[in-house]
Amino acid sequence: MKNTATKTIALLISAACFAGFTACGVGTGSKDNEEDTAAAICAENVNKKAVKAFKEAKLIKVGEHTYYPDYLFESDDRDKKFKDYILSVLEKCDKDLHDNIFVYVIMEAETKDEFRFSAKIIMDDVILEEGEMMNWYTPETGYVWDYDYSKFRRCDFTKSNLVSIEEASTTAYEDAKANSQKLYNGNKISGTYLLKADAQGNLYYEFTVNIYSLVTIDAKTGSIIKAHYWDGEYT
Repeated sequence: MKNTATKTIALLISAACFAGFTACGVGTGSKDNEEDTAAAICAENVNKKAVKAFKEAKLIKVGEHTYYPDYLFESDDRDKKFKDYILSVLEKCDKDLHDNIFVYVIMEAETKDEFRFSAKIIMDDVILEEGEMMNWYTPETGYVWDYDYSKFRRCDFTKSNLVSIEEASTTAYEDAKANSQKLYNGNKISGTYLLKADAQGNLYYEFTVNIYSLVTIDAKTGSIIKAHYWDGEYT
Protein backbone atom coordinates (compact mmCIF):
# COMPACT_ATOMS: atom_id res chain seq x y z
CA MET A 1 0.00 0.00 0.00
CA LYS A 2 1.36 3.39 -0.92
CA ASN A 3 1.35 6.36 1.40
CA THR A 4 2.01 9.92 0.39
CA ALA A 5 5.48 10.96 1.51
CA THR A 6 5.56 13.29 4.50
CA LYS A 7 6.39 16.84 3.55
CA THR A 8 9.88 17.75 4.59
CA ILE A 9 11.78 20.98 4.78
CA ALA A 10 14.86 19.17 3.49
CA LEU A 11 15.23 20.16 -0.14
CA LEU A 12 18.04 19.39 -2.42
CA ILE A 13 19.25 21.77 -4.49
CA SER A 14 21.25 22.47 -4.54
CA ALA A 15 22.89 26.67 -5.82
CA ALA A 16 24.73 28.47 -8.40
CA CYS A 17 24.85 31.13 -11.17
CA PHE A 18 25.64 29.95 -14.69
CA ALA A 19 27.93 31.75 -17.13
CA GLY A 20 30.24 31.14 -20.05
CA PHE A 21 27.93 28.88 -22.02
CA THR A 22 29.32 28.16 -25.47
CA ALA A 23 27.49 27.58 -28.72
CA CYS A 24 26.87 23.90 -29.41
CA GLY A 25 28.43 22.41 -32.50
CA VAL A 26 31.48 23.41 -34.54
CA GLY A 27 31.37 24.66 -38.11
CA THR A 28 33.98 24.91 -40.86
CA GLY A 29 34.90 27.64 -43.28
CA SER A 30 34.37 31.34 -42.59
CA LYS A 31 33.39 32.75 -39.24
CA ASP A 32 29.89 33.51 -40.49
CA ASN A 33 29.51 29.97 -41.81
CA GLU A 34 30.75 28.54 -38.52
CA GLU A 35 28.21 30.60 -36.57
CA ASP A 36 25.41 29.58 -38.94
CA THR A 37 26.36 25.91 -38.66
CA ALA A 38 26.56 26.10 -34.87
CA ALA A 39 23.16 27.78 -34.71
CA ALA A 40 21.67 25.10 -36.96
CA ILE A 41 23.06 22.31 -34.78
CA CYS A 42 21.70 24.03 -31.68
CA ALA A 43 18.26 24.32 -33.26
CA GLU A 44 18.28 20.60 -34.06
CA ASN A 45 19.32 19.61 -30.53
CA VAL A 46 17.06 21.94 -28.55
CA ASN A 47 13.47 21.29 -27.52
CA LYS A 48 11.61 24.57 -26.93
CA LYS A 49 9.32 22.95 -24.36
CA ALA A 50 12.37 21.77 -22.42
CA VAL A 51 13.90 25.25 -22.37
CA LYS A 52 10.68 26.65 -20.92
CA ALA A 53 10.28 23.76 -18.49
CA PHE A 54 13.53 24.27 -16.57
CA LYS A 55 14.65 27.46 -14.86
CA GLU A 56 17.87 28.31 -13.06
CA ALA A 57 17.37 27.94 -9.32
CA LYS A 58 16.98 31.42 -7.86
CA LEU A 59 19.32 32.07 -4.95
CA ILE A 60 18.54 34.50 -2.17
CA LYS A 61 21.34 36.04 -0.13
CA VAL A 62 21.43 36.26 3.66
CA GLY A 63 24.25 38.30 5.15
CA GLU A 64 27.53 38.38 3.23
CA HIS A 65 28.18 34.72 2.44
CA THR A 66 24.98 32.69 2.82
CA TYR A 67 22.62 31.75 -0.03
CA TYR A 68 19.50 29.59 -0.15
CA PRO A 69 17.08 28.61 -2.96
CA ASP A 70 13.85 30.56 -3.06
CA TYR A 71 11.81 27.36 -2.75
CA LEU A 72 13.49 26.22 0.47
CA PHE A 73 10.44 27.09 2.58
CA GLU A 74 7.75 25.89 0.18
CA SER A 75 7.26 22.56 1.95
CA ASP A 76 6.54 24.19 5.29
CA ASP A 77 3.04 25.43 6.08
CA ARG A 78 3.93 27.61 9.06
CA ASP A 79 3.55 31.37 8.99
CA LYS A 80 5.99 34.12 8.12
CA LYS A 81 7.34 34.24 11.69
CA PHE A 82 8.89 30.80 11.18
CA LYS A 83 10.72 31.88 8.03
CA ASP A 84 11.87 35.12 9.66
CA TYR A 85 13.25 33.18 12.61
CA ILE A 86 15.20 30.78 10.38
CA LEU A 87 16.64 33.65 8.35
CA SER A 88 17.68 35.48 11.53
CA VAL A 89 19.63 32.38 12.62
CA LEU A 90 21.37 32.11 9.25
CA GLU A 91 22.20 35.81 9.22
CA LYS A 92 23.72 35.59 12.68
CA CYS A 93 25.84 32.57 11.75
CA ASP A 94 26.91 34.24 8.50
CA LYS A 95 29.25 36.48 10.49
CA ASP A 96 31.49 33.47 11.22
CA LEU A 97 31.92 32.53 7.56
CA HIS A 98 34.75 33.29 5.13
CA ASP A 99 33.41 31.30 2.17
CA ASN A 100 30.17 31.56 0.27
CA ILE A 101 27.82 28.72 1.16
CA PHE A 102 24.61 27.21 -0.22
CA VAL A 103 22.08 26.13 2.42
CA TYR A 104 19.93 23.37 0.98
CA VAL A 105 18.50 21.50 3.98
CA ILE A 106 16.67 22.61 7.12
CA MET A 107 15.89 19.93 9.69
CA GLU A 108 13.88 20.45 12.82
CA ALA A 109 15.47 18.88 15.89
CA GLU A 110 13.52 16.93 18.47
CA THR A 111 13.92 19.81 20.89
CA LYS A 112 11.24 22.42 20.29
CA ASP A 113 12.27 25.43 18.20
CA GLU A 114 15.74 24.04 17.43
CA PHE A 115 16.86 23.47 13.86
CA ARG A 116 19.83 22.03 12.01
CA PHE A 117 21.12 23.25 8.67
CA SER A 118 23.20 21.61 5.92
CA ALA A 119 25.21 23.52 3.34
CA LYS A 120 27.86 23.26 0.62
CA ILE A 121 30.67 25.68 -0.23
CA ILE A 122 30.35 27.76 -3.42
CA MET A 123 33.40 28.64 -5.53
CA ASP A 124 33.13 30.77 -8.66
CA ASP A 125 29.34 30.26 -8.65
CA VAL A 126 29.76 26.47 -8.63
CA ILE A 127 28.52 24.33 -5.74
CA LEU A 128 31.19 21.94 -4.42
CA GLU A 129 29.62 18.60 -3.59
CA GLU A 130 32.65 17.32 -1.68
CA GLY A 131 32.34 18.12 2.01
CA GLU A 132 29.36 18.87 4.20
CA MET A 133 28.72 21.78 6.54
CA MET A 134 26.38 21.36 9.50
CA ASN A 135 24.94 24.03 11.75
CA TRP A 136 24.24 22.64 15.22
CA TYR A 137 22.60 24.16 18.26
CA THR A 138 24.01 23.86 21.78
CA PRO A 139 22.87 25.80 24.86
CA GLU A 140 26.45 27.01 25.36
CA THR A 141 27.19 28.35 21.87
CA GLY A 142 23.79 28.66 20.21
CA TYR A 143 23.84 28.03 16.45
CA VAL A 144 27.35 27.62 15.02
CA TRP A 145 28.60 26.22 11.71
CA ASP A 146 30.64 23.09 12.29
CA TYR A 147 32.94 21.81 9.54
CA ASP A 148 36.46 20.53 9.03
CA TYR A 149 38.27 22.26 6.18
CA SER A 150 40.44 19.16 5.69
CA LYS A 151 37.35 17.40 4.34
CA PHE A 152 36.82 19.98 1.61
CA ARG A 153 38.65 19.38 -1.63
CA ARG A 154 39.32 22.67 -3.36
CA CYS A 155 39.18 21.05 -6.78
CA ASP A 156 40.35 22.85 -9.89
CA PHE A 157 37.75 23.29 -12.61
CA THR A 158 37.05 25.45 -15.62
CA LYS A 159 33.71 26.69 -16.88
CA SER A 160 34.90 26.99 -20.49
CA ASN A 161 33.45 24.82 -23.25
CA LEU A 162 30.29 23.88 -21.38
CA VAL A 163 27.34 22.57 -23.34
CA SER A 164 24.54 25.11 -23.46
CA ILE A 165 21.90 24.93 -20.79
CA GLU A 166 19.30 24.73 -23.58
CA GLU A 167 20.83 21.50 -24.86
CA ALA A 168 21.27 20.09 -21.34
CA SER A 169 17.65 20.96 -20.55
CA THR A 170 16.50 19.13 -23.66
CA THR A 171 18.39 15.98 -22.66
CA ALA A 172 16.96 16.08 -19.12
CA TYR A 173 13.44 16.81 -20.40
CA GLU A 174 13.38 14.00 -22.94
CA ASP A 175 14.69 11.46 -20.44
CA ALA A 176 12.13 12.59 -17.85
CA LYS A 177 9.37 12.37 -20.45
CA ALA A 178 10.42 8.82 -21.27
CA ASN A 179 10.12 8.01 -17.56
CA SER A 180 7.00 10.07 -16.87
CA GLN A 181 5.23 7.12 -15.25
CA LYS A 182 7.84 7.22 -12.49
CA LEU A 183 7.46 10.96 -11.89
CA TYR A 184 5.32 12.89 -9.46
CA ASN A 185 2.70 14.61 -11.63
CA GLY A 186 4.40 13.14 -14.68
CA ASN A 187 1.94 14.62 -17.18
CA LYS A 188 3.65 18.01 -16.79
CA ILE A 189 7.45 18.15 -16.59
CA SER A 190 9.18 21.15 -15.00
CA GLY A 191 11.94 22.01 -12.55
CA THR A 192 15.14 23.88 -11.79
CA TYR A 193 18.86 23.34 -12.32
CA LEU A 194 22.17 24.01 -10.57
CA LEU A 195 25.79 23.85 -11.68
CA LYS A 196 27.94 21.63 -9.46
CA ALA A 197 31.43 20.13 -9.27
CA ASP A 198 32.54 16.77 -7.90
CA ALA A 199 35.76 16.09 -5.99
CA GLN A 200 37.75 15.71 -9.22
CA GLY A 201 36.56 19.04 -10.61
CA ASN A 202 34.10 17.56 -13.11
CA LEU A 203 31.23 19.95 -13.74
CA TYR A 204 27.64 18.85 -14.13
CA TYR A 205 24.13 20.27 -14.28
CA GLU A 206 21.78 18.86 -11.68
CA PHE A 207 18.11 19.07 -12.67
CA THR A 208 15.41 18.75 -10.04
CA VAL A 209 12.39 17.39 -11.92
CA ASN A 210 8.83 17.60 -10.55
CA ILE A 211 10.06 18.09 -6.98
CA TYR A 212 11.28 14.58 -6.13
CA SER A 213 13.38 13.43 -9.11
CA LEU A 214 16.93 14.27 -10.23
CA VAL A 215 18.68 14.11 -13.60
CA THR A 216 22.42 14.81 -13.72
CA ILE A 217 23.99 15.97 -17.01
CA ASP A 218 27.73 16.14 -17.75
CA ALA A 219 28.34 19.85 -18.38
CA LYS A 220 31.18 19.13 -20.82
CA THR A 221 29.67 16.35 -22.93
CA GLY A 222 25.94 16.84 -22.42
CA SER A 223 25.40 13.15 -21.65
CA ILE A 224 23.37 11.82 -18.73
CA ILE A 225 25.50 10.79 -15.75
CA LYS A 226 22.62 9.43 -13.71
CA ALA A 227 18.88 9.79 -13.24
CA HIS A 228 16.74 9.05 -10.21
CA TYR A 229 12.97 9.14 -10.60
CA TRP A 230 10.45 9.06 -7.78
CA ASP A 231 6.72 9.75 -7.76
CA GLY A 232 6.66 11.12 -4.22
CA GLU A 233 5.18 7.96 -2.72
CA TYR A 234 6.81 5.14 -0.83
CA THR A 235 5.84 1.55 -0.17
